[in-house]
Amino acid sequence: MRFFVPLIFLSLFKLSAAESTSSWNWHQQFPWVYSEAESDWQYWRAGADGQFYLWKDKDQTWYRFDTTKSTWVSTIWDSYFSSSDSSSDKDDSSKDSSWSWTDKDSSKGQTSDTSDTLSLSLSHDGLTREYLLYVPTSYTGNTQVPLLFNFHGYGGTSSGHLSSADMRSLADKENFILVYPQGSLISGSPHWNSSLPGGDNKSTADDIGFVDAMISSLSSTYQIDATRIYACGYSNGGMMSYFLAGSMSDKIAAIGSMSGTMLEGNPTPANPVAMINIHGTNDSVLSYSGGDGSTSTANTLSYWAEQNGASTIPVVSTLISGSSSVEKSVYADNNGTVWVEHYKVNGGGHVWIDLDINGSNANQLIWDFFKKHDLNGPITNP
Repeated sequence: MRFFVPLIFLSLFKLSAAESTSSWNWHQQFPWVYSEAESDWQYWRAGADGQFYLWKDKDQTWYRFDTTKSTWVSTIWDSYFSSSDSSSDKDDSSKDSSWSWTDKDSSKGQTSDTSDTLSLSLSHDGLTREYLLYVPTSYTGNTQVPLLFNFHGYGGTSSGHLSSADMRSLADKENFILVYPQGSLISGSPHWNSSLPGGDNKSTADDIGFVDAMISSLSSTYQIDATRIYACGYSNGGMMSYFLAGSMSDKIAAIGSMSGTMLEGNPTPANPVAMINIHGTNDSVLSYSGGDGSTSTANTLSYWAEQNGASTIPVVSTLISGSSSVEKSVYADNNGTVWVEHYKVNGGGHVWIDLDINGSNANQLIWDFFKKHDLNGPITNP
């Protein structure tokens, strides 16, 4: 009996939590069930739009059943793209910033000591845009240093992302200036506008211009090596990195994507841009195999290999990170220069993945790849 009473309380608590995150109009509801396969409580509902929805408590996310593909699809991007039929069935409160089911940055709610970072802002496109700046302790101002942008995911914050993807100690060791920008709001959630205007894109934010403005502002204050500006990001931040590479290949030397994807219609870069990609096979938000307007990981890798003049047939090796197996794929040109590097994390989810590859975590792997490239191509002695 002592077990039964807490179980009832837990079920009621979960039901209340799920209900509070959504103001959709439903015509039927089903009880909570526990998935042994996913070790998670799940809640099924049938929508007034005739579609079936599934709430996964572990992800704090609603999924919609796609009958054409016979699979569950995350509704996370329904407020970013208008292509989903179900988006028209939300009431006006779906625009309220209190909705948390769209907040999918894994750093949400995390905090970190930012006393050694500068909170800066600039005015761009009629908005006050903010970012966190970390100047490494090794910076003297006597020589030019690289600049690295690290973008949070959809619904995230710069400070929260700094907590989950903290590169400050790495910046101290490798002597580069580090920036965590803050996305502007869409439907109450911070985001990055990572696709061209028109079509299903509901965002009007000029994030390319924002990045360009940050580069100009920082270059006027610090000794920035203009040939060594890099960008990486998580989830929607990864999308932003691909968009930057396509839109600003004259300024961005290399990019990195963690649990992210390249959207269909990404601009074609005018110059080579090296790319590193880390993605888990169990990512339930941005599927490893792509879909719903995103490019599959395999096609993304082939695209950037071809754009950079590298072979589209990679050299693959199997590595170990803790209890997980990781497949590393390297795409090189005829001179042996590696232009695309990919880590396929078997069983990895939608997070900033905590890797340990021969003593190197994800942050180190990303930087080790970046420092081998600048705007002029491969660096002989990085």
